[in-house]
Amino acid sequence: MPDANESAQFLPEPSRTRPGWLGPAIRLSLVIVAGFLVWYVAGHWNSWIGAARYQKTNDAYTAGDVTPLSARVSGYVANVAVTDYQTVHKGDLIVEIDPSDYRAQLMQAEANLAAAQANLADLASQKDVQRALIRQAEATIAATQAEQVRYDLEANRQRALLRTRIAGTEQQVEVATANQAKTNADLQLNEAQLDQQKALLASLDVKENQLKAQVQAAEAQLDLARDNLSYTRIVSPADGLVGLRQVRVGQFVNVGTQVIAVVPLPRIWVIANYKETQMTNVRLHQPARLHVDAFPKLRLTGEVDSWSPGSGSVFALLPPDNATGNFTKVVQRVPVKIVLDPHPALGTLVRPGLSVEATIDTGTVEDQPPTPGSTQKTRSHRWP
Repeated sequence: MPDANESAQFLPEPSRTRPGWLGPAIRLSLVIVAGFLVWYVAGHWNSWIGAARYQKTNDAYTAGDVTPLSARVSGYVANVAVTDYQTVHKGDLIVEIDPSDYRAQLMQAEANLAAAQANLADLASQKDVQRALIRQAEATIAATQAEQVRYDLEANRQRALLRTRIAGTEQQVEVATANQAKTNADLQLNEAQLDQQKALLASLDVKENQLKAQVQAAEAQLDLARDNLSYTRIVSPADGLVGLRQVRVGQFVNVGTQVIAVVPLPRIWVIANYKETQMTNVRLHQPARLHVDAFPKLRLTGEVDSWSPGSGSVFALLPPDNATGNFTKVVQRVPVKIVLDPHPALGTLVRPGLSVEATIDTGTVEDQPPTPGSTQKTRSHRWP
């Protein structure tokens, strides 16, 4: 007979079945809780990120003053004195345009100025002669007036003698009267000649103004010719590096043709495009830490200098217009300028246009609204 213990081993266990609705209910509850968490996190994510102490973005790049150099006069390129990416100093020759035509224009302008100055000097001599003629005419008038007085007295004396019949004759009276009339006529003639000489002097004054204007025009042409001759030499405006040469020897360039670009170094800063939701606690003069993608081991520091008066879309060529149609909210980005602290890598390794990862420590200012142009109170900071 089989043992009782062995029989007990083969007895079926009690049934532990669960209700059929419990599994779907649990799964539905998990889905609801997960959906609620996703909804809650999505709704508060921006506020959490904006309130964080360290605001980070990888939408950043190094920037600098890239100065394009263009031709100010036209002509054939006679010399390209630099190579691509060469170091230059302020005043170094970059490109020279053939100066022969402009040198000839300078010589012609100098000759025109000399001729205008000679004409003006000759006119000055003519005015001196004319003033002498005026003085001579005035002296002649004075002498004629003296004779007029003498002949008037003589005529009156002869008439008085004739009336008293003491002496004098009618012939003497007639002679005295004729002399008196002649003297009056001479005086009128001399006065007319004086007026004529003065009119000639006035015309010379007008001509002098014209010649002075011609001299000024010739001087302006001379200055322009000198400037044009100097413009044939395109020099570096600052210390830095040159970019790719865009002209070659023998090439004809017009006014405004870009020949090369100069990047002044080490004047480099960073433009970090932060989301608008990250600007909650960003203030002026907050410290920043920067990692350059090209040099992973390089660490740069700086501070917030300023930020754009508008988001990037405001200055776009075609700014968005949300007044009509369906609206889809898009988080805008605000360009923030970060000035860099002095570092040996600036200008040697770090150049404009490199990708940067920027982090701003927003916990180093007092909780107060930013005031443009003001220095805010700072606290010590420690990077994590």
